[in-house]
Amino acid sequence: MCAVINGWRALAATFFTIATIVLYSHLSYHPFPLATRARQQEPLFPIPKQIWQINFNHPHYNDLGPAIHSWDHLNPQHSHTILTEATARDIIQKHYADDPETLKTYLDLHSMILKSDYLRYLVLAAVGGVYSDLDTDAVKPIDGWIPPELAERGIRAIVGIESDKMDSPNLVPGVYMPVQFVQWTLACSARHPMMVRMAEAVTRGLHRLASSHGVPVHELEPMEAIEVLVTTGPVRWSRMVFDYLSEVSGTEVTWKNMTGMTKSRVIGDVLVLPIAGFASGVGHSGSPREVTEDTLMWHRFQGTWRGVQERLGGERRGGKGERGGGEGGEGGRGEEDKGVKSEGR
Repeated sequence: MCAVINGWRALAATFFTIATIVLYSHLSYHPFPLATRARQQEPLFPIPKQIWQINFNHPHYNDLGPAIHSWDHLNPQHSHTILTEATARDIIQKHYADDPETLKTYLDLHSMILKSDYLRYLVLAAVGGVYSDLDTDAVKPIDGWIPPELAERGIRAIVGIESDKMDSPNLVPGVYMPVQFVQWTLACSARHPMMVRMAEAVTRGLHRLASSHGVPVHELEPMEAIEVLVTTGPVRWSRMVFDYLSEVSGTEVTWKNMTGMTKSRVIGDVLVLPIAGFASGVGHSGSPREVTEDTLMWHRFQGTWRGVQERLGGERRGGKGERGGGEGGEGGRGEEDKGVKSEGR
């Protein structure tokens, strides 16, 4: 009888061990897709606390101390790096050592206006953080850029509207898309797909532009303002934003989905700001003329683009000197277009 009892005890112990293993395996199993689990485990604000700016011998650098300091003053928990030609070269060599085409393209490029644009995408694609031109002032702390009601939406990138033709039959003078996005201020997590693709698109675009001029990349200098805009500037960036938003939403996102925006919205993992966010004071598109509660940063328009624009041709819009050209048609399709003829996104 004792042997029978001991046998049953052993069997019960074995059954308990098996049941325990099964139970714990079920407890550790997450009945959610992998992407959902990953999102739940990530920080709510995965954009690194890093601010990037570029100083390629900025002509007004000595006058921009208050603007530059504003980023440190409002964001004491963020690291702040101002990239010079030398430090930029070091960081690109470090992060793109295994991408010889991108590395060589950046190192070969001598045009400072093209190189400055290219650099911001390359650095954000590799490291992430917030990029803002030297002639911008921080108005609100970066940690407050995401509205509280959207804080749990897994935001990995922040973009802001620069111009919006709204109900007008014509584009904003000097703008080539019905709704165009800012690239003087950008924010994203490291290796964000939209920024990685932008860096890749610019690499290809630079080679196409050089080929169209019949020169190698190291001799490339843009002949027209539109070449900058569609290769490295806000036209190229805006197309990338619309393409990415369309992909993550599963439906085509165009300017008609963005026009007239007054509140921030989230599409996929991208926070899209209304024009007040990154473009208060631009003087068009319903932008507020002064700082408001929705203004996150302020652009002084003391950058080098004004001089480049005057040298290459193309009018300044709104008296501010933003990126623009003549009054062309609405957004073209191909990256390599020198002119923009048909209505884009």
